[in-house]
Amino acid sequence: MKILVTSANGRTGRPVVKALASCGLSVRAFIRDSSQDADLKQLGAAECATGNLEAKDTLMAAMDGCDKVVHIGPPMHPKEIEISEYVIECAQAHSLDHLVYYSVMHPLRREVRHHRLKLDVEEKVIESGLPYTILQPCRYMQHLEPIWAKVVETGVHAMPFDVTKKFNVVDLLDLADAVAAVCGSSDHLYATYELAGPESLSQEDMAKAISDAIGRDVMAKEILLDDLERTGREKGLPDDRIEQMKIMNGHYTHHGFLGNSKVLEMVIGRSATTFEQYVKRLVAK
Repeated sequence: MKILVTSANGRTGRPVVKALASCGLSVRAFIRDSSQDADLKQLGAAECATGNLEAKDTLMAAMDGCDKVVHIGPPMHPKEIEISEYVIECAQAHSLDHLVYYSVMHPLRREVRHHRLKLDVEEKVIESGLPYTILQPCRYMQHLEPIWAKVVETGVHAMPFDVTKKFNVVDLLDLADAVAAVCGSSDHLYATYELAGPESLSQEDMAKAISDAIGRDVMAKEILLDDLERTGREKGLPDDRIEQMKIMNGHYTHHGFLGNSKVLEMVIGRSATTFEQYVKRLVAK
């Protein structure tokens, strides 16, 4: 059995490739740049296919000889529907046994575009005629990692939403294990799974957990959306990405992002990782 993983070199794709390979599953990593081959093979990919999700012919070629596809869309991409339609059409042409679509928890939150687009894709997946599984992850614990060194240095845990709003953040490694479990068994066909972490935590709660782990006080701080925009422009992010980030974080400021870990724990067959356990992993690195 061979599984194609799209966006294999991304934040989500890399741990998914590693988890699939660790379960003895043969992975073909779909990547944009052949220079990434060695890294992906180091993670466990049996082979790599170079192409572009916006080029249907490269997807068609990449699926040749595969039995399953795990489709992970590029983050907050404005062409989510078009790209996913290409994936579905290619999977249909190859009569794949299983399409796993990596969506988002609460796609019905239509105010947030990447939620809304994934809801539309879910409909297309369900109506494709292909055996499918839809995975709906919550916000990652790993959003802490890009700022970890700064948090430890400054004692400030800054995120662009209200510090009191609750999130059931989830460990990306748990999510990768869920993908592997779904791909390794026929028991999960035609299922849609909400995948959330085990605790409803505010940024203040997370700052407290970080404080306990590093032995120094850390305070939570809200990054204002205007400041988020300015930083995005300094980094050269596209205008569309900046605008969608502002909309998403404004929505989370008002509503939080709450879920339940029971489904995740059923899928992976163990307790979900707590934020405290995750932070201790960071400290130990």
